[in-house]
Amino acid sequence: MPPVFGILLPGHQTPDKVITGRMMDKARYYVARRLATRNLPGLWAAAAMIRDNGENDEKHVFSESGNLFIVADASLYNHGELAHRLGDDPSAKNAGEAELILRAYVKWGDQCLKYLYGDFAFAIFNTETGGIFCGRDPMGVRPFYYMLHENTFVFSSELRAVSGSLKNSPEPDEDYLPDSLTGVKSPRHKSPFKNIFRLPPAHYLTCKNGEIKTTRYWLPDVETTISRINEEEYIYMFRELLVNAVNMRCKGVHSLGTELSGGLDSSAVTGIAADHAAETGIPLKSFSNVFPEGTPYQFNDEREFILDMREFKKLNGLNIDRLGLPVIELLQSTMEWQGIFVQQNYNVFNYGLLKAAGEEGIDVLLSGFGGDELVSARVSMPWNELISDRQWRVIRDELYYGGITPRSLLKPGLITARYLYSLMHRPEYRTGVFTPELLGKRINNLPLNAAYLEKHHLEKRFRDKYKTPYQDRLSARQLLRINMEHIPQRMEYCYSSAAQFGTEYRYPLLDVNLMLACLAFPPWVKQHHGINRYLFRQAIAGFVPESIRQRDDKSGSTIPHTFFSLNSEKEHIMNVIRDCSRVPFLQEIFDFSRFSPWYEKLVARDEKDLNYLNPGAFYTYLMIMMYYRNRDEGHGTRDEK
Repeated sequence: MPPVFGILLPGHQTPDKVITGRMMDKARYYVARRLATRNLPGLWAAAAMIRDNGENDEKHVFSESGNLFIVADASLYNHGELAHRLGDDPSAKNAGEAELILRAYVKWGDQCLKYLYGDFAFAIFNTETGGIFCGRDPMGVRPFYYMLHENTFVFSSELRAVSGSLKNSPEPDEDYLPDSLTGVKSPRHKSPFKNIFRLPPAHYLTCKNGEIKTTRYWLPDVETTISRINEEEYIYMFRELLVNAVNMRCKGVHSLGTELSGGLDSSAVTGIAADHAAETGIPLKSFSNVFPEGTPYQFNDEREFILDMREFKKLNGLNIDRLGLPVIELLQSTMEWQGIFVQQNYNVFNYGLLKAAGEEGIDVLLSGFGGDELVSARVSMPWNELISDRQWRVIRDELYYGGITPRSLLKPGLITARYLYSLMHRPEYRTGVFTPELLGKRINNLPLNAAYLEKHHLEKRFRDKYKTPYQDRLSARQLLRINMEHIPQRMEYCYSSAAQFGTEYRYPLLDVNLMLACLAFPPWVKQHHGINRYLFRQAIAGFVPESIRQRDDKSGSTIPHTFFSLNSEKEHIMNVIRDCSRVPFLQEIFDFSRFSPWYEKLVARDEKDLNYLNPGAFYTYLMIMMYYRNRDEGHGTRDEK
């Protein structure tokens, strides 16, 4: 569905054409779009349509019912079921997404969100009362930014449309720069700018008489459990849910693409989608990031597994071995699309793949992102939980599945000792792999001025980022993980980047039904008989080759040619750093003498240094410097091409 934006005003006022003009001016894309607009008393809304099918496409975005009007950016995967729940009105079966959501709101009010299964963000306006109701999907696949300014409610799928509605560039939020310097992801309700906000995932918003209230409508219950007799039943149930999560996101698609990295998650999504495409006749192509052929940097290339997957399913595939633009230009383009520097960089360096998908006419790009957060996550056997729940049979099975050995005989004593110790010394936080020593090396490696670091308490902010409240139960720990700030933020960034090329991201491994089941499964099916990601591996049998299903490593980065560009564009990158070093504000923040040693360590790729070098921070720092250099020069970021 296309990006949407609009203005809502009480009292049947006429939207200011200057403001609407500024918003439309921001709606510029590499793949040309048609702006469809609606004007009603107190309302102006627009959608950046990709195909020129007139009302046939617009019915998915706009709808009216009495004094209610909706503008929606939505893909519903339970279209037929929802139509049936609404009374099986024959016209509902052919209704667009916007009309179905509006009908659901008319019938169930703010409870309508419980009946929507899909990716969505929408705004409903009551033209008579001036009341506003907005909703966003549970995981935040579709962005929703908003601002209440001078009694005017401004909203959009893209941040730049909201910030662009203002006469002058908005000031960054006071926490955004310190957070970005330390790698902290902004809270779900905050945007990078003052007085512009994000509707958090799984929330709805109401606005009446100038008062905004947000309410959470979805939160899984970690106490829910699914009990089956044996592991085959768990595998069957999980496989059915996984296949459904992929297939639902393929329906109605004209041209389908997948991101194929060669890892377990992307390969599983690609394999299931390939079977569905073969059955339904949907054209499918896989897109993979690889190193340029013949370079000496192929030690981090996943090409072997990518080729195995393509051969296994006889897939059409395209390898992308260049970023598409020089690093500095990519960072600048990203700031134009997002409106400011960003806190994650996947969307930045996936430019070449997204551009290729757009040139191939791909409507929907399936991603394996989100699997590591829950459904295919690596976990440690939660012995303490099993002991507390008195799961003696499970414990015995997991200890002695390989027979009685000296190691298996010693292990129960060690497990018991750890359990008793945890009862007496319950930690407040979990540290995981990010030990205090590693965090210390990371923060000390950053080229920040000591005075600025101390004044803004950046070290505390940095260390607090990695504090995870201690939870006894695996399901509670996994729920915390899927609620982490980086998930919706990455999808928001990727949304805007993919929209430039007329493509829509979908994430099967963040499917609500699949995740709820996975949270409710017992821990032993996730790590079983010494095999990590056990349930996921068993469920994808036949969808991926055994070389991938059985692999227990990930030898390369997701976008390996990022390193190639970093290594080959040293002069350009260092020139930008030197240019930015003349800006007084940046001199307060950075110790510019440390950038060159940092860069040299990054391109050296010494394995013992990689854990603390934090290459993502290097690119974020480049964007920060360019952003404030541009502001210092008085011209902001460049206009869109």
